[in-house]
Formats: sequence, structure tokens, C-alpha cells
Amino acid sequence: MAVAGLIFLFVAHYLSGRGLLHLFKIELKPLATFFLSMICGVILASLYPLFLELLHIPITKTSVGIIICLFTVLLNITTYKKYKFPSPKDLKINIEIYELPFLLFFIFLMALSAWRCFYFPPFARDMLSGPEAIAEYAVREHKLVNSIFSLNLESTNNHLKPPFVTDLQIIYKLFVYPFGEIWLSLITIPFVFWLYTLVKEKLHPLIACIVMLFFMSMPDPYAYTYIVLFDYCNMICYFAGFYFFVQYVSNKQYNYFLFSAFMFGLATYIRPETLVLVAMTGPLVLYYFIKDKMPTSKMIIRLAIFGVVPFLFYYIWMGIFMKFYMPVHFDVGSQIVFGQNSFWDRITAMTKLFIFGIADNPNQDGLNLRLYGYFYYVFLILFAVDLIFFRKKMNTESKIMLYGILVVYIGLPLLGYLIPWVDLLNTTKRGLYKMFPLMMIYFRNNGFLTLLSDTIRKWEFPKLPPQKIQPVIQQKKKGK
Repeated sequence: MAVAGLIFLFVAHYLSGRGLLHLFKIELKPLATFFLSMICGVILASLYPLFLELLHIPITKTSVGIIICLFTVLLNITTYKKYKFPSPKDLKINIEIYELPFLLFFIFLMALSAWRCFYFPPFARDMLSGPEAIAEYAVREHKLVNSIFSLNLESTNNHLKPPFVTDLQIIYKLFVYPFGEIWLSLITIPFVFWLYTLVKEKLHPLIACIVMLFFMSMPDPYAYTYIVLFDYCNMICYFAGFYFFVQYVSNKQYNYFLFSAFMFGLATYIRPETLVLVAMTGPLVLYYFIKDKMPTSKMIIRLAIFGVVPFLFYYIWMGIFMKFYMPVHFDVGSQIVFGQNSFWDRITAMTKLFIFGIADNPNQDGLNLRLYGYFYYVFLILFAVDLIFFRKKMNTESKIMLYGILVVYIGLPLLGYLIPWVDLLNTTKRGLYKMFPLMMIYFRNNGFLTLLSDTIRKWEFPKLPPQKIQPVIQQKKKGK
């Protein structure tokens, strides 16, 4: 492994992501800024080889290195004077002793995931019949449209998928290691710990650890922290879109709305069918515009931005590259087939199989537990408790996250109803990942969990009135 190449990419990813956050004026805590900068920087890098191909520039180590440096500079050219690099003190995490066993377990799981990314070559079927093969030949022939397309690949559509994975594999094959893959750890590890810090902001650390344990112990999503495919990264961007839309609704700052649209755009770039889910999110956006009594003209412009940004990411691949560069003809419209199956049958089958583990095939009974553990059951129980006892206390963040979950729950069966290759046991199974981070943010606002957290804090600080407990916790975190 070329350590120097890995360090170069690590620094470039961080600086690119940090520059992007500065351009959008996104202000987060130092640790969250570091995590999100890494995530955004890696995903942005996946566009660079595509740009080289669009410009008919050979994809070599030199050209890729130059474009990485160029975009890193461009993203930071107006913001470098405002940089305040996080010091070790800024990145310091206040850890209670009861968090240690959980955190050590989480670190062990992610270290094991990173080792698998390093040690094993790509082995997923979708990779070997598409992105990995294209990337390997791109490194040899210096172009995305290469001799791999001389093979008959009509039995699969994997070679037609967006170049997100292909481009990152190219970059890491050129600079780091023949297997590529290490980039996946640079996305998943920051995301896992960013999500934990978000949950911990509102819940007692012990409760946050237990909730995070359910998330981390889902077998199938965890497997895709080292099995290279599109879905885990798509989940992260989809989650970020909703999370920053919540921030916009809370603080009414336009830049957060723009960044939310941009993250939905990246999610669409990774998996184009996400565009349908973004469209289904439109009514939620419109509702909050109307609630804020926004002028009609401004409302139309912002709705257009929310739809156009993801569509542009979709169009770069499907409308430009696929149409004018790829030697294989592919028409999305021809893939839409009505009447192949019933929407109701698809949503029923999905619910029975993946949420409750009920299947017509005895071999698939209990499949929900083998894929997702008890995470769905935990969500349904806590949601039921909220509806019965804490319904009036549901805040805006909870409602928006529930809407996002509903969009995935309805949208995936809708896609399966319209497009035959959106099958149940592959595309739909992995598409459901998009629900899980939204559920985690819902958990941090759940009435029962917040009540339990407050009860534990009162037990920890029995002599303090409730209004003084939080300031004491903040002082403790600062080491005072």
C-alpha cells in the first residue's frame, strides 16, 4: 500500500469537504465538521474522473492528481483565510466511563470493517460485472469508456450504473492500492461516529450508546461498510439531505436549504432512482414554505432549486454521458412497465418479509432478523409509545424524519411497481437502509427515551433543579 498516496488523498478529501462546508456557510461543532468534511470530500472526488472523461482527457495518475489539487484549491480559494483548523482540544470527546465498553465495541467493528476493505478484493457480484471491471480497465487504458464494453453485458445493468464507485476505485487504485476500496472506510467510519454524536446531543450517553448498538448490530447494513456498493453511501447522503433540511426549518437560514438540496443531489448521483424519493419529499418542503408564509415567487424559485439540483446530478450521467459517450444504448423510459405487478402486493411483500419476517418461502422466514436484527421492532415499539403517550410532544425534527421514513417505505415499492429490475431481495432490501439514520434521529427526540434520559440525569445530579442540570453537563464536557 502506498502510504504517501493515502495521506495525500486523506488531506485532499478533508480540505475539499471543509471548503465545501465553508462555501455553504455550514457551521457545526468541530468534531462534526471534521466527520462531514471527510464524507463530502470523498464523495466529491468521485466526480473527478468523470469530468476528465467528459473533457476527453486521459485518466492517469498525473491528470487525476492535478484535478484533485485543482478542485481542492477552487473549493478553498475564497475561504482559506477563515479557516480555523480544529485543535486536539476542539476534537476532544468527553467520554463517561459507562460509554467505554460501547465505544470500544464500535471501534472494533469499524476497525474490522476497515481491515476487510484493505485485505479483501471487491467480491460483490454487482461490482465484478460493472464498476470494478470498468475501473480496472480504465486504469490500464486511461478512459472510462474502454474495451470492457466490447463484451456482451446485456444480462446485467451494472455497467450502466453511475460512476460513483468506478471513479473512486480508479483513484484509489492509482494512488493507494490495487484493490481500491479503502475509500469506503473514509466514508463509513466518520458517518458512524457523526451519527453517534448527533444522538448523544439530546439523549443521555448511556441511552445513546444502547440505541447506537442496535444500529451497529444490524448484520446487513454493517456488511456494506466493507462490501463495496452504492447503497450505504446513498443512505448517508439521503440522511444528510433531511438532516440539513431540519436545520433550515429550525434556523430559517437559506444556506442550509441549499446544502440540503446539494446532498440530495449527491444521493441522486450515487443512485439515480433517488430522484423519485426527492420528488416525493417536495410536498414536505412546500408545507414548510406555506407555513412560513413565504411569498409565492420565492416559494416557486426555492421549490425549483430543490428539484433542479438533484435532477442536474441525474442528467449529467443519464442525459449526457449515457447518451453521448457510452457505446451501449440505454433508455430509462423503456424500463418503466406498468401492470407487471400490483403496488399493494409489492408493499405488502416488503412489509411482511423485511419488517416482520413472514415469507411464503420457509427458507426466508425470519429474514428480517438476519438482515436488520431487532432495529425495526425497536422503532415500532418506540413509535407506538410516542403515539399513545407523547403524541403532543413530537417536535418538528421528529415529524420531518418520520416523513422521510414514510417516503422510503412508499417510494421503494412504487419503484418496484414501475421498474421490474428494482427487485425485492436486492435493490429494495438495500434501499431500506435509507430509513435507519432517520430512525436514529427520531430516537433522539422520542418522548420515552428523552424522559428516560432526563430521569437518569436527575439521578446523577439529585441536588440540582432540572434547569441547572444541562449547564453542569456542558461545563463537565469543557473540563471545568
